[in-house]
Amino acid sequence: MPDLRTLNKQEHQLRKSLEGIQQFISGFQTKRDAGQVSVRLEALDKLFSQFLEIRIQIELLLEDAIEDGDGDEEALVEQNDKVRQDFENVYYALKSELQAFQSIGCSTLKSSTSQAPDAQTETQFAKVKLPEIRLPSFTGQIHEWVPFRDSFRSLIHDSNLLTEVDKFTYLRSSLSGDALQEINSIDLSTANYAVAWKALESRFENKKLIVKAHLDALFAVEALKKESYEELNRLISAFEKNLQMLEKIGEKPSDWSTILAYMVCSRLDMATLRHWETHHNSKEVAQYPAVMDFLKSHCSVLQSIAPSRPTVPI
Repeated sequence: MPDLRTLNKQEHQLRKSLEGIQQFISGFQTKRDAGQVSVRLEALDKLFSQFLEIRIQIELLLEDAIEDGDGDEEALVEQNDKVRQDFENVYYALKSELQAFQSIGCSTLKSSTSQAPDAQTETQFAKVKLPEIRLPSFTGQIHEWVPFRDSFRSLIHDSNLLTEVDKFTYLRSSLSGDALQEINSIDLSTANYAVAWKALESRFENKKLIVKAHLDALFAVEALKKESYEELNRLISAFEKNLQMLEKIGEKPSDWSTILAYMVCSRLDMATLRHWETHHNSKEVAQYPAVMDFLKSHCSVLQSIAPSRPTVPI
């Protein structure tokens, strides 16, 4: 393996090559440059693959240095994640613009004969960008897996417009912490995207642990210290969010109504609990939906009567 100085130099050269593609996009002219787009796209993908290979080697050397007592491991992980994400963000932006040039350039070349596009067409062409994809993120916390999995599948995994390498690239950029470590040793390639996704499913698709995480979160909801819109809204949100996730993975919180009602009421402050008991006014056992309907209504009341912030005189 090359030494750290050599690898840093190679990574710097890759950044310079990336800047070259950036300059090509900034100065793009249809008539002059349309034929270069596919070549630039291919070069961009190679740059990204080389960057990942070099970055892995750099990170291994830095980790060895940490093991020898030279540096802070947490700071190193954070720095490595930032370097990767910064490069990946530039890569995605450039690739989107080049793909837009390629798509529109092809239709322009097919529809035109000998007439060159005018200056206005050139300007419009150069400004075209594909819509940015806001990727979900996953750090490896088990309770985050299901929403991440479903969102990533919808945006990326099931897309017919992306290559397997593109999907793998998007996957890497969505992960951090333990989740990224799970696939870090898998080389970026067409065949390996399925391998990486399977590795994540094998590690995090664990219903028992997911259910436990959401139940733990429910039992950990803190009791209200006083009657306030902010605290009551926090309690309502915590219960609803975790119960929705439990229902989504096949549990039946509707069967736990009595227990849930007790759990919620036991976390109310005395003033809110008094309002609820006055409202309920029955010897029948309270049910969770009725408790939550009342609390949501009471929360709206508290929000409407909350004192406004004093205006600072000018």
